[in-house]
Amino acid sequence: MKIKGRRRAGAACMGLVLGLFSPGKAWAASPEFARTEEEWTKLEDNTIEYGELEDLVHEYNATVQDNYYTYIKFREDYGDTNDDVSQAYYDLAQDFYDDMSGDDDASSMMSDLNLQIQADNMMEQADESLEDSKIYLLTYEQAEKSLAASAQSYMISYHKNLASREQKEAEVQAAQTAYDLAQVQYTAGTATQMDVLTAKESLQTARNELTQLDTDIQSSRENLQVLLGWSYDANPEIGELPEVDTSRIDAMDPAADLEQAKENNYTLQINKRQLENARDQTTKDSLTSTIANNEKQIGASLSSAYKDVLSSELAYEQAQAELSLQEKNTQIAQAQLAAGMITQKEYQDQENTLTNSQLAVQTAAMDLLEDMETYDWSVRGLAAAE
Repeated sequence: MKIKGRRRAGAACMGLVLGLFSPGKAWAASPEFARTEEEWTKLEDNTIEYGELEDLVHEYNATVQDNYYTYIKFREDYGDTNDDVSQAYYDLAQDFYDDMSGDDDASSMMSDLNLQIQADNMMEQADESLEDSKIYLLTYEQAEKSLAASAQSYMISYHKNLASREQKEAEVQAAQTAYDLAQVQYTAGTATQMDVLTAKESLQTARNELTQLDTDIQSSRENLQVLLGWSYDANPEIGELPEVDTSRIDAMDPAADLEQAKENNYTLQINKRQLENARDQTTKDSLTSTIANNEKQIGASLSSAYKDVLSSELAYEQAQAELSLQEKNTQIAQAQLAAGMITQKEYQDQENTLTNSQLAVQTAAMDLLEDMETYDWSVRGLAAAE
């Protein structure tokens, strides 16, 4: 079933034009021949799949579409090379100069002064410009990849909050039970009014936390939907996250991956391109220093991302070990309950501990997934370089 408002472009630039005039509408940026029918069918269904996030951002994100249009417009107006850009500024400056009347009346003199200022500014930009179409392209590619990384984070956050909701509901129920019991005990004279008020406050706190969690879930969903081209009030199905694959960690090596991270890094590529376009020595010296610092920061960023992965892996392993222990404890508690050795409440407490351990494993797995993605994005060009 096709989604209302989600369409693919039928001509090479149709998606571009539609993206410009309807930035909130989810029209695909690519022409129909850019993907197979099977690929389009997957992207155009009403389901958000984790493995499709990058493609969804590329095709349907309004910012990506608008940036691509701006890139094409820049090339049309200014050309591709830095010399082309500078010449365009020179031409604009000359147009301003040509528009000056040279008349000596007050109005003409004021108009000529304004034209003179604008022309001089254009001349200055022509002399100092570091821009070219490649820099624009790199800037917009960086933005697109950052949006894809954000989509992953939103989807992971959404599932983290969903996993937490069951526990929060149980906490509300437990707080309600404790409050009801406190009221009964107060009536029987075995609890004080303060005990009742304390239980009531705990219940309200638990309810507030559940309400806040529901708000966070909805916020993550809306942010994800809008980023991928749906309207905020749409209702696409959000698929599951992939199972955490710890074998990915074996392939991670910050020392070996550093050169690839530098080569791919968008900030570093942009600054190197600007250095190539720089004319005066002061600008060249400044950019040379900036590039050297970029390279140091990329190494530090990659190393930090790797440490985060290892830390999350350890937390995941510890959570798994704790879950295994609590599964055994629950089996023991079942036998003890059957033998009358523990109360129903004591058994329920153990079941709650088991549930919390299960949630801890799920959360640790999602934390590890997110950190592994961050490391991979660092290698792919998004390592912090400043």
